[in-house]
Amino acid sequence: MSTNNNWQETLKDGRHLLPSHIRPEHYQLTLEPLLENSEAAIEGKDLNFLGNVVVRLKILQTTNLITLHSKDLELTKVYCIFNSSETVPVSDVSYDKEQQTVSLEFPKPFEASSEVTLYIDFIGFLNDKMVGFYRAKYRTKDGETRFMATTHFEPTDARCAFPCWDEPAVKATFEVTLIAPADRDCLSNMNVISEQYNDAGKKVVRFEKTPIMSTYLLVFIVGEFDYIEGYTTNGLPVRVYTAKESAHLGEFALNVGIRTLNFFTDFFGIPYPLPKMDFVAIPDFGSGAMENWGCITFRDMLLLVDPMNTSSEIRTIVAEVVAHELAHQWFGNLVTMEWWTHLWLNEGFATWAAYLAVDHLFPDWEVWKDFVSSTFASALKLDSLASSHPIEVDVKKASDVNEIFDAISYNKGASVIRMLADHMSLSSFQQGLQVYLKQFLYKNATTNDLWKTLEQVSGKPIVRIMSLWTRQTGYPLIEIKLNEKKEFILEQKRFLANGKPAGGQWTVMLRYIVSSSPSQVKCRLMEGPQEELNHVLGKQDKWLKVNAYQSGVYRVNYPQFVWEALSEATKNGELDAMDRLGLSMDSFALARSGFLPTSTALLLICSFKDETEYACWVNLLSNFEGLSLAFGTNDEHCSQLLNRFFCHILRGIASQLGWKRKEDEQHSISLLRPKVLQALVDYQDSHTIEIAKKHFNKYVEDPNSVDTDLRIVAMAAAVSQGGREEYEKVKEMYETFTLNEEKVRCLRVLGRIPDPQLAEKMLDWSWKHVRPGDFMFALYSLAMNRHKGPQLVWHYMQTHWNDLLERYGNGGNHMLSNLIRASTSRLSSKEDAQQVETFFHENQVEGCERIIEQSIEEINVVASWYQRDRENILSWLNKYLNE
Repeated sequence: MSTNNNWQETLKDGRHLLPSHIRPEHYQLTLEPLLENSEAAIEGKDLNFLGNVVVRLKILQTTNLITLHSKDLELTKVYCIFNSSETVPVSDVSYDKEQQTVSLEFPKPFEASSEVTLYIDFIGFLNDKMVGFYRAKYRTKDGETRFMATTHFEPTDARCAFPCWDEPAVKATFEVTLIAPADRDCLSNMNVISEQYNDAGKKVVRFEKTPIMSTYLLVFIVGEFDYIEGYTTNGLPVRVYTAKESAHLGEFALNVGIRTLNFFTDFFGIPYPLPKMDFVAIPDFGSGAMENWGCITFRDMLLLVDPMNTSSEIRTIVAEVVAHELAHQWFGNLVTMEWWTHLWLNEGFATWAAYLAVDHLFPDWEVWKDFVSSTFASALKLDSLASSHPIEVDVKKASDVNEIFDAISYNKGASVIRMLADHMSLSSFQQGLQVYLKQFLYKNATTNDLWKTLEQVSGKPIVRIMSLWTRQTGYPLIEIKLNEKKEFILEQKRFLANGKPAGGQWTVMLRYIVSSSPSQVKCRLMEGPQEELNHVLGKQDKWLKVNAYQSGVYRVNYPQFVWEALSEATKNGELDAMDRLGLSMDSFALARSGFLPTSTALLLICSFKDETEYACWVNLLSNFEGLSLAFGTNDEHCSQLLNRFFCHILRGIASQLGWKRKEDEQHSISLLRPKVLQALVDYQDSHTIEIAKKHFNKYVEDPNSVDTDLRIVAMAAAVSQGGREEYEKVKEMYETFTLNEEKVRCLRVLGRIPDPQLAEKMLDWSWKHVRPGDFMFALYSLAMNRHKGPQLVWHYMQTHWNDLLERYGNGGNHMLSNLIRASTSRLSSKEDAQQVETFFHENQVEGCERIIEQSIEEINVVASWYQRDRENILSWLNKYLNE
């Protein structure tokens, strides 16, 4: 077979696309993973699969060349049936490894509108990279190591499982047949329609035809499962598949899934269209979950809940992840983005809709506050970098796609949606979404399609307003100044973390409150670079708070006297929790970038000593960690002063929370307690450390004697303050635990060991004994070690780069991006930034360019903050702590 590149990609707006004159209409796909060869896979050898695909094609232009995607597949037999009768064998097969395509040349042309069916037999291998059609390792109840075969195709890895047109706009229908050992279970998007046995005694399972859909949403799994089942109000069966004898761990996710499907069916005004919904726990999984239509796969830790061992935090995350993936069944699956440029239509909407659903299911959780402290905050942090990107990214080729599965597509996308829904009103926004979904049912859509629909429904200039938010990088900083009449002037410019001047202009949806009427939100649009607010602060109004309830995607800076008034208002409880949270977020971002003295942000912290809101504390603790990274990593004097200050602020709330869960306490209190106590351990509060170590001793004797939320605190204290004995004990726990959440809990603390030699050995041990998808937890754990942990992680990555590249380099590159982020996230000096830049200049990685640039920029921002504000912080801390 030829390996010459004899075809040219179609370039549409610069995009690398397959030629459009041939379109697939229907695939019949048969796959046989050779799982009986598990012994070979355990020894590190390839585990193969056999495949056959029959594709009914629509010929739009006369041609004798068929080009489609194929990666790491060997085509063993290729021919076409022409006009239902004539067999035409292939005359040449040429592979293009770089473009991940195969071109099939035939001896005679196929005329436009003719009936052509393509037949291909092929061989592939079940990789261990957690992408494409891959193998996941598990142990049976008898201790035998086995492998399941499963898939993860988004964004561009269906081509690793079968030759196909692997682009989101090239939709087709699919019929899947799986051939598997007789004792294995087979799952796919649709229900089983027949199950037979072939002459070799293998199970042959055929599934119903899917609706028309994109290739990345196809799924097929061969493994061993138990399941529990329930039904929606419309009678839809919902199942949670788990490892054998673990089905009970799926009860929480099942309950959330059924209620969320009911909610979305009503909210979107369109019934879920498939005949069933499966949730499947996968042991080796590279991301959080995957929204395969009708059969969602999950990292097992994000699906399974053990009432005796699962923390409140993981329970919350499970609810959010389940809701996120179910939102995709409408946004992404039923209506799909036209190209990866519009990925945010999938991910931004699913993120926003997940909060909407969880808030409906668990109103006492108050998750919209969590949205601001986590989702919104992470979006603004990443988008403050000069190396960020717009929500609508100009994606040219498949290798660029993985770089945009980030906090911009997910979290900024969700934040912009929340802002627009508040501007339109939720009911009007819901009406617009229903019209949009019905208009593009089973089709593909662009961002502009959505804006035009919402504009038609609302009568507001949505296209003009929102295009600026999705096509520009960054977001505005609203600077509030006083004119000669003592009136407020508002100026907007792009906010950059490095403090440098930058252009950019947005239509800003201003919402603000004043002290005389804090419950009355005033609204207006700011469309120019500068506007007058026509409001004067006087005896009646002591303060003004812009971006009420943090609904707008922007930051606000005030004159110093207004910051002081807002600090006092925070202390006196005059502001809503969302507004207190917003002040905390903005003040530290402004200090970090040089727009505000850090002492002003520290003064604001003091106003939160009596704070009780979980979301506010999440942000405060994040700010503490940012200060500690910038000023405490390489400066022992600064570190000690900061630790004293942090402990002084935290002791009050810690005393209120205590160490015992109260009966019927709020969910947010259960979430907050371990975070506050963990922070006190990190900042060397001796009283907290002593109690935590006692809890660890109790936990060693009887794991059920310590509250699930406090186990991480006890283990962290024991390891960070201990030696080899504590380290070995936690490592032994890891090897004993069966619930992956408990294993990960061990990984999150093992890296805190103060002995650098043990810390390095921990990474070597993790590399050999920890699931590849969980290794990142070990890296992050060591990076958080205050005994040169960041430098140890960075050194490990440099010295083990080839091994890391081999394991994670073909994993869709998002795993490699996570590795780079983990290895650089705690570096803090200009020298560190230069080292990272030099290393990656010498070790370039396609598809990771942006994350490398962002990592270097982040390190420089932190280093500049230290250089600029060290004296300011020391002066303020010395004065405060000695008063």
